[in-house]
This record gives sequence, C-alpha cells and structure tokens, in this order.
Amino acid sequence: MKFKGIEICCPGCKGELAYFGIEDSLLLCQECGKGFPIILDIPDLRVFSDPYVDMEADRDKGIKIYAKFDDYDFEGLIDYYYRITPVVTDDQAQQFKQGLMAGEARANAFLKSFNNGMKFNNEVKRESLLEIGCGTAPLLVAASERYKRAIGIDIAFRWLIVGKKRLQETNLDIPLICACSEALPFPDSVFTDVVAESTIEHVVDQTKTFSECYRVILPGGNLLLSTPNKYSIGPDPHTGVIAGGYLPESWTASYIERQGGIPPKRNLLTVRSLQALLRQSKFVFKDLKIPNLSQEQIQHYEGAFKFLAQLYRMIIKLPLSKWIMLRIGPLILAIARK
Repeated sequence: MKFKGIEICCPGCKGELAYFGIEDSLLLCQECGKGFPIILDIPDLRVFSDPYVDMEADRDKGIKIYAKFDDYDFEGLIDYYYRITPVVTDDQAQQFKQGLMAGEARANAFLKSFNNGMKFNNEVKRESLLEIGCGTAPLLVAASERYKRAIGIDIAFRWLIVGKKRLQETNLDIPLICACSEALPFPDSVFTDVVAESTIEHVVDQTKTFSECYRVILPGGNLLLSTPNKYSIGPDPHTGVIAGGYLPESWTASYIERQGGIPPKRNLLTVRSLQALLRQSKFVFKDLKIPNLSQEQIQHYEGAFKFLAQLYRMIIKLPLSKWIMLRIGPLILAIARK
C-alpha cells in the first residue's frame, strides 16, 4: 500500500499492509497479521522500542507534546520538550537545542557536499529520498528542493511530533513514519538515495541497518551519510567533553550520570570501521569527505563551540586538511553506491 505516495510494507515479513479499525487507525499486515497503530497521522511501524524509553511512554510523551502544538513555534516546542524532560540537564538541553536550531543550515551544507561530490545536476530534482533517523526533519526540509518525493523515519515518536512542527512552519507535507532502521517498512529497491545524518552511531545494529539500506535503494542509487568521528580531538557531540571519543564508554557514562543526565547509547565509528561496515553490506564505497561549516550554521553556536567552529573553518582550507580531518576531525561524510 502507499502512504502519502510512498510504498510501505510490514517491517517484519515485508507483507502487504491494509488500513483497519475505526477511522483507519490501524495498519494490518495481510501476511503475518501483525497490527501497527497510526497516531497523529504517523504510522508506528517499530519492531522494538527506542533504547531510551519504551513504546508506550514514547507515544504518551509525543501526545503530550502535540497538545502544545498550537501554543508554541518550533523553537518554543523544543524548549517545552526539555522542560518536561528533567533527565536532560540544563547544559545538555542548551547544547542540544543549538544543534537542533542549526539543523537546516547543517542539512543544506551536508546535501551540498554530496551534490558536489556526486556531480548531481542541481537543476534537476532527483526522484526519491529516504532519511534514516530524521528527528526534527531539518534535512527533509532541505531535501524538498532537491527531490520529487521524500520520507523520513525515526525510532523516537516524540521527536517526530517536533519534526511535524518544523514541517508545518515550512509549509511542507512530508510523510513521517516511526520505524527502526534495522527493519525498514519498505519493499525492495524503492529509493533513489538513502541518507543518514549523524544517525548510524545511535542505531542498535549497524550491520543490519546498512543491509536494510542496501535492500531499499534502487540499483545505482546512493547511501549518503555522516557520523561523528570517534577519534575527533574536538568536543564530543553528545557530551561536550573534548576528545570524548577516546574515553571508554563506561567513563563517559559515569561523567554524564554525575552531571545528572542520561549517558548516550552509541557506537562511534572511525574511518576504517565505517568503510568495513559499508563493504560488508555489499555497497561499493565511493568517497570520503570532510564537512564544511557555513556561517549560517556557526551563528547558532555560542561560546567555545562558536570559537572552535570558526577555527575549524580556517583549518580545512590548509593543505593536507582532508587527510588530517578524516583522522581527527569532528565528522566523517561517506558516499556509497548500490
């Protein structure tokens, strides 16, 4: 069946889905009989829950946020989210909010890097895009000018509600689905490109995620991704600790817990481990890139983060900057082809 113009299927057996229940509030698999709810126009096709919160609590929080949907703009809804999330410290909330507010500028720079790297014709829209881990949907907004059709999935229902607000403010009706990257609810060979911006480090099973991405990409299509560099000497994107990727995760967890926060659940990658995962999943590895930072992105940062961002912009203009930054820079960008 199609959901807002995009073909979807059962995430488990890949069987056909059909609307069922009062006001089509359920999707029922015609093969295995499993049912999936549709909540606030978002199909919940997860096969397991977000590692931070169980499904019911996640749905309840999303519904609670939606109750304030018309009371706040996008930025206000982010502030409200963190006010009702006491396990996130004030410092963490400020750091995370900076990243969320810079999201569209970052996404535009991200897509521009790939367009240049793949020599895409910027005058012609590409056919279809799936974003893995779309969160609050900044990349989907940026992609709307580059793709005829796009869809985003994320395991966190609550963040998809915040994403709906961003889409509303940009007058875009892009479908969002709550789903796991390890069990994508799409048939084989559907999308021209799949993109994962700062997502792969968070998934439960990276190998399964890459295999699923390979399955749903059309032959000749591309996987475009970015991920924090484990060996970065800059601030850890999840904790703010300088060179945090070098520390044992148990140390990171202890530090965050002492601050009153929740430790990140993640598996940071290096250039070598990322390349190995891509090849293991049958992708043809194409290129590695280092990201640029636009002035628009930098204006959302404050204090030390802003200084380091400006310093980074200067460093990447130097000779041998790519070789150096792929090893100790903040972010790895990779392109692979099916």
